[in-house]
Amino acid sequence: MQNDKLVSEIKSLLIPQKKLNKKQVALFLTQDTIDNLDRIVKELSLYSNGKVNRNILIEMAIDNLIESVPTVIKEYEKENKGLNEQNWDSILVPSQFSGIEFMKEHNYWEYVKIDSEKIPLIKNIIFYIGAPYSAILLYAKVKHFKDVIVDNQKKYRVYFDGGIKELKHPVILGDLSAVYVRTPRYTTLEKVFNAKEYKDLL
Repeated sequence: MQNDKLVSEIKSLLIPQKKLNKKQVALFLTQDTIDNLDRIVKELSLYSNGKVNRNILIEMAIDNLIESVPTVIKEYEKENKGLNEQNWDSILVPSQFSGIEFMKEHNYWEYVKIDSEKIPLIKNIIFYIGAPYSAILLYAKVKHFKDVIVDNQKKYRVYFDGGIKELKHPVILGDLSAVYVRTPRYTTLEKVFNAKEYKDLL
């Protein structure tokens, strides 16, 4: 997504800058970063009569970061609201249609990346199945987790207790973007039972 504010600031470089009261600070950058900065300076200088330099670009980036962080934190807190109060007992994960038969045959699912501290609190695993269903269809009671290393990352195999079950009423994705289902989400089995669309769980 294009950052309109940043684009506006870059355009403003083409206008003569006012001198402001500033203090000098030390900043250590990798050579690749310096090379990229110099390349951008060179490109922008073609349109700004040489008014652009490294310091201006770095200051723009820092200002943009300072302004963006509060919004990012706010969104993070919104997405994770209530996790610490333990108002969930299940993990909702995405899976492909092709994985259904595997889960039924082997009675486990792999692989999911979970915070190890949350594992003792997870009682159920719930599955969102992609195309052609695009809906939450299945769930299982968790028996235990087994840690495995995949692509140098620690993930978990989830073993079922009593086999996998189908929901009485699928929870459809509805008009939400598929982005919402790409990562695990913590919820409760009761919420899933009562939901009609994925947005009811948000």
